[in-house]
Amino acid sequence: MAERKPAGRATKAASDDDGFGFADPANKQALTFALIPANRLEVIKHQRKPSEPHVGRVTASIEKVGFLAPLVVVPQHDGYVIIDGQHRFLAARALGLKEIPAVVVPPELARRMLSLNVEKEPNIRERSAVALSIYRELVETSPDLGEDEAAVADSVEHAHYVTLGLGYEESGRLAGSSFEPILKKCDGFLDQPLSKSFEVRQSRAATVVEANKLVRAVSDKLKEIGAWHQFVGAQIIAYANPLKRTRKQSPFDSTFEKMLDKLHELEDHPERVLRAGGD
Repeated sequence: MAERKPAGRATKAASDDDGFGFADPANKQALTFALIPANRLEVIKHQRKPSEPHVGRVTASIEKVGFLAPLVVVPQHDGYVIIDGQHRFLAARALGLKEIPAVVVPPELARRMLSLNVEKEPNIRERSAVALSIYRELVETSPDLGEDEAAVADSVEHAHYVTLGLGYEESGRLAGSSFEPILKKCDGFLDQPLSKSFEVRQSRAATVVEANKLVRAVSDKLKEIGAWHQFVGAQIIAYANPLKRTRKQSPFDSTFEKMLDKLHELEDHPERVLRAGGD
């Protein structure tokens, strides 16, 4: 590897007073650009597992053209947490860079950004994990904040992500993507403070997990009669969905009460799913 010459600096190494401020051109938010020592940076804990091949491609790109796309970070304690740019950070570390350019954003903006990822479209499990992590932080720091206030919606995007996040924690085999169309119609933001709404989320997650267990039980019975196929779980959920012809929002409790009743019926008569064709 050819030895790199030190590049000229726009700022000194980041400290409390280093870097320069600017307003983003879209929303005029106050941001800071700085060169930050690599040893003061860490990846946010609920970031997805990095792709080693992608790190390799980014490393090669930085070697050829330089580090041109700054990280996005938020101050935390005596360092910074990376909320966008995990692969660039790992590539920079592999190259032995001592300082890395970054845009420093305020915590309230960082929360809204965590539901986005410019490198890879997150799946439902990943979106739910991020939403739950942010939600728990809000419960801890602002327990009296109403769940239906804009600050919460801007941070977690959809209320049902929190329910699914809790469900995934209880059951790693949760069919979240199949339950999501139902939850979109019955699991919105609550008119309650976060300290209370979190308890409701936990109860709702338990209900979804219970429904998921019943879906698996029906699936096992279909397997016994030689009628199993790759998408049978989604077919069972579609059959038991009481809202499939409804566009309006419905109450969570009554929706899942009906769904659980139908799933219990399918335990005794799993062949009904096949006759209905998932309708």
